[in-house]
Amino acid sequence: MRDTLDLDNPVARRRRLVLSLGLIALGLAAVPLDGAVRDFLWTRRVGGDVKRELEFLQQFGAISSIVLVSLVILLLDPADARLKWRRITDIAVAATLSGLVGNLLKMFLGRPRPLFDDPMHLLGPLGKYPVESGTGGVRLMSAWEMGAKGVSDLWSMPSSHAMAGACLAFCLATLYPKLRALCVGLAVIVCSARVLLNAHYVSDVLIGAALGWLVAAFVLRRELGSRLVSLAVPSLRPDARAAGV
Repeated sequence: MRDTLDLDNPVARRRRLVLSLGLIALGLAAVPLDGAVRDFLWTRRVGGDVKRELEFLQQFGAISSIVLVSLVILLLDPADARLKWRRITDIAVAATLSGLVGNLLKMFLGRPRPLFDDPMHLLGPLGKYPVESGTGGVRLMSAWEMGAKGVSDLWSMPSSHAMAGACLAFCLATLYPKLRALCVGLAVIVCSARVLLNAHYVSDVLIGAALGWLVAAFVLRRELGSRLVSLAVPSLRPDARAAGV
């Protein structure tokens, strides 16, 4: 698959690094403005059909969208079956790694979501924050504890939706360059939706998108998914046909 991609081009690699680091820097610069943006949007919440459409589109990058993308690749990509499966596994590994990195950073940083209106607060790995308990009272909890209970109120930074959307967008835009504009547009919609729906601050989605982009580039450049599937299913190795496997 390497000969179909431009991931080893030094100029392209430097450009991707500069753009992703620039996006992270922009996200950090946006932190002092997060509170003002949150206050503006909190009293102007979207509703009705707009809200429903945003809630649907923000799932670009989630498991369901990856399954659908995989089916489309299998059904419509004219490439050899081996190459199609290698592409699908690269996307799956990139998405999995993006989710793991995002969740670990969320628990390590421990930033309260916009509903707490406390944008400058980072708990760190050991800090605790007052949150409502299931019995209606308030108790101090860490981001790690809340994550273990399946509650993400202290998991604002980075946005996992933004990471997943940017990750899938980068994979598809790299593997299928004709889809680049569409994929970038969908990633922007995902980031915008998370802010408009008051689930994240602007800085959360900017940093999340940059991290998702970096994870996807890391996986595709090293063909991590392709290597895994080649080990698990030797018949899917790129040289399998020539070797008669």
